[in-house]
Amino acid sequence: MFKGLHARLSIVLILAASSILVIAGLIIMIEVHHHFMMFQKDVPEFKSIRPLTIHFERALLGSILWTSIGAIILVCFISFFVARNLSKPLVEMRKAAEKMASGGLDVRVKTIGNDELNELGYSLNQLASKLQFQETSRKTMTSDIAHELRTPLATIKSHLEAFEDGIFQPTEERIHSLKEEIDRLILLVQDLEHLTAMESPQFILDRKKVNLSEIMSKSMDTISGAYIQKGVKLEKDYRSFIGMNLDAKRITQVFINLFSNALKYTPTGGKVMVSAAEEKDSVLISVRDTGTGFPKEDVKQVFERFYRSEKSRNRDYGGSGIGLAIAKKIIEAHEGQIWIESELGMGTIVYIRLMK
Repeated sequence: MFKGLHARLSIVLILAASSILVIAGLIIMIEVHHHFMMFQKDVPEFKSIRPLTIHFERALLGSILWTSIGAIILVCFISFFVARNLSKPLVEMRKAAEKMASGGLDVRVKTIGNDELNELGYSLNQLASKLQFQETSRKTMTSDIAHELRTPLATIKSHLEAFEDGIFQPTEERIHSLKEEIDRLILLVQDLEHLTAMESPQFILDRKKVNLSEIMSKSMDTISGAYIQKGVKLEKDYRSFIGMNLDAKRITQVFINLFSNALKYTPTGGKVMVSAAEEKDSVLISVRDTGTGFPKEDVKQVFERFYRSEKSRNRDYGGSGIGLAIAKKIIEAHEGQIWIESELGMGTIVYIRLMK
């Protein structure tokens, strides 16, 4: 329909073109009349041909007038179609944006060519894709959080009901079991808080000149007791000093997470090796374990929130499934890279590359 943006563009084009034509026509008509008056003064024999010159002048001015009117009418038609072609993609984008606002994130606009309007359409499609991905991630995350909370809460509730009904006696072992479930809930909430903080626009690293080797050694000392208790060797292979500009607290959080994961998936008698090699402009760190590993098809998914290679979500094989997502956020905030190589039954290697 002829309304809105289409109407405004049409009116603007018609007024602009018509104004130019009217001004040009008036100037030509004034110039023609002026030259006829000069001709009348300069030619003595003008009286004998005056009827002819007057007729010629009127014919010429009339032609200019009717040509201008015809051009204005033509401009109206051309402006209508040009405005429609200009407004159509913008109207489609507006409708697409309205659908996106109402939740229809699968909407896309057609993009043909390389002009600014098509670039705008392409950007709108990218926005819709990202919003759709985020919405899917949000729903998945909500479902995963509900799943993670349901099991410990159900366990706690069933134990408390059993205590209340006198079916179970609140023995030390059962109270300890409840405490473990509560600890899982606390860790889950803490991990979610850390992940939310790192995804916030206000997240800023406190980077200082530190010794990376010292950070790794302290992280190993922190978790060494758990390794000794399980009977897994924790060894290191790196220089005593590797100077880096890092946020020591956040990097420590990454190492503790990686060492904990390696311990969970490494059986008694196994080994975890932590190495660091200085390169030209970076440091390559690796955490290699002799654990169970996981299928290659799962490698790309391990950094997703709540992902576990153990599909049954057996709690003997890890915590909330957020640790590696947090580690990835921290490393990327340091403009570094983190990736995993693993094969089922062959152990796992986590690589981190940090720029100097």
